[in-house]
Amino acid sequence: MKDHGRSTWISLALGIVAVLATLAIGGRRSSAGGPESPDSKAKVQAEVHRSPVALALSVDGRRLLTANQTAGTVSLVDAGSAKVLDEIATGDRPAGVAISADGRRGVVAHWYGYDLAVLEIQNDKLRVAGRLEVGPEPRGVALSRDGKTAFVAVGVADEVARVDLDKLAVTGRLAVGKEPRSLALSPDGSLLVVGNARSQNVTVIDAASFTLKKTVSVEGDNLRQVAVAPDGRFAYLANMRARGFAVTKNNIDLGWVLGQRLTRVDLKEAEPFATISLDAQGKAAADAHGVAISPDGKLLAVGLGGSHEVMLFRTDRRRLPWRIDGSRDLIPQELLNGDGRFRRVTLGGRPTELAFAPDGKTLYVANYLADSVQVVDAESARLVETIALGAPETVSLARQGEILFHDAARSFNQWYSCNTCHSDGHTNGLHYDTLNDGRQDLRNVHERSRKKSPTLRGVAKTAPWTWHGWQTSLEQACLESFTKSMQGPKPTDDETRAVVAYLETLEYPKNPYRAADGTASAEVERGKAVYRSAKAACNTCHGGPELTDGKIHSTGLEEPDDAYEGYNPPSLRGVYDKYPYLHDARSPTLRDALTGPHSAEITGGGELTEQELSDLIAYLKTL
Repeated sequence: MKDHGRSTWISLALGIVAVLATLAIGGRRSSAGGPESPDSKAKVQAEVHRSPVALALSVDGRRLLTANQTAGTVSLVDAGSAKVLDEIATGDRPAGVAISADGRRGVVAHWYGYDLAVLEIQNDKLRVAGRLEVGPEPRGVALSRDGKTAFVAVGVADEVARVDLDKLAVTGRLAVGKEPRSLALSPDGSLLVVGNARSQNVTVIDAASFTLKKTVSVEGDNLRQVAVAPDGRFAYLANMRARGFAVTKNNIDLGWVLGQRLTRVDLKEAEPFATISLDAQGKAAADAHGVAISPDGKLLAVGLGGSHEVMLFRTDRRRLPWRIDGSRDLIPQELLNGDGRFRRVTLGGRPTELAFAPDGKTLYVANYLADSVQVVDAESARLVETIALGAPETVSLARQGEILFHDAARSFNQWYSCNTCHSDGHTNGLHYDTLNDGRQDLRNVHERSRKKSPTLRGVAKTAPWTWHGWQTSLEQACLESFTKSMQGPKPTDDETRAVVAYLETLEYPKNPYRAADGTASAEVERGKAVYRSAKAACNTCHGGPELTDGKIHSTGLEEPDDAYEGYNPPSLRGVYDKYPYLHDARSPTLRDALTGPHSAEITGGGELTEQELSDLIAYLKTL
């Protein structure tokens, strides 16, 4: 690495990953597991990042469970001594974890594993006691107080699954919004609250009958952790709000491109949602993820992964300035006057989920990029302890790139990171007016120049880049994104290489529509024939191993004043989860994309029968 690159990384470490240098491999590790889960028997390797993305605290506050995403493990932590008691391998990319009230049972959902593992907790040891497939890309999980029922957010299926843990059986499925991500039960267990990441709404379920109670629309995107107040009246969630204006420095700093919000939903009454904007002009918040409320209801905490901090709000002084049925562009000025209702705590790394201890002031923070659980004294607004979960002694080039990918300091006044729009290396399904297509629409009505944020899964294999395909270098495309889409400082050559190294690690999960043995239904085989037929001619542009030809095609989709001619066909791998499905983000279903205004260009001009269309969609889902 060049000297300039070294100095840059030293500077970056001071703000983000200094804690990594001091982390030791934490605690004892167990290879215990149930007979049905051989993966849990493997020893946990010391030289892997833990990357805790979720955590759960026992009712008595004595034990913590963390879902360690890149390690594929769960750690059991003694909160009192701040030590890791045990760690076991559980499955592919743990994403959500919960613990029973008595502390004897845990559950963990595996994002890429498509399953739920049941954990036995005994004598400060973990054991995988059972496993059950629940559906494609499960994330959040909630556990009833008796530890017998789990509720799982199944992201790609857009549903919540109810699981009987004693019988290891799914006992119900309920359709909710698009990409359910986080779940929370009310303190009395009567209501289940679901944050739907891509449909701007919250689903409230009657837990006992497992029926839909109501759906609350919110002006929110990238919905993340949900928490319910101790009295059960309100649910709180952390989210982003996309505004849609062109990505200029002025628009960014006024909160007109996007912003971060703490959102409140009334669970008892028909009151509209309410928000507190989190961004201060000149020093914004970024990537709101975690949210927690203290047992006495006096403190609200929000974790911000992109700006590497926790925000704390007091509810027991002057009333917090909630905006009903909407949001402000910026944080209310009254919160910046130093009356103690609002404070910021710098943590470094990437804070994700949060949990308050029973004492009402100790806040536990899962810090993904710091490979740790951090302990914050919410009364004094201080980081008081870091519990190391384990990490390599050296940070790889790809991990350096992952750090940059999640760092909002790389944007103008730290408003957003790469991860904001390309959530978890995928897409949040929204469209933005950046300069990547060579122009911006600066009018108040600004639809024409927006482009959907594409997935970055497999991006290293699908040159050229951008919707117009004018970038033939992924390194140059990254540089353009940092300086034009994010309006931030120019990255060094070493930093650009690091980001590309991280992008090269992003792969698709297994396809939920494809049979494990490789067989295909008659419908899928017919759809495959339609795909290759002269009538549809899909394989003309979407051929080859990555289902794109790497060429530029004039399709009739261009605007008269486009800076670049033609479009680069995106890969159709994983198209079932690329909602919405066209560059202009106006195709909520595959059927809409194939039958809408641009269907002639997409299907080669042939008009498909209803049977052909149905068969083609069935085949596309298997790609």
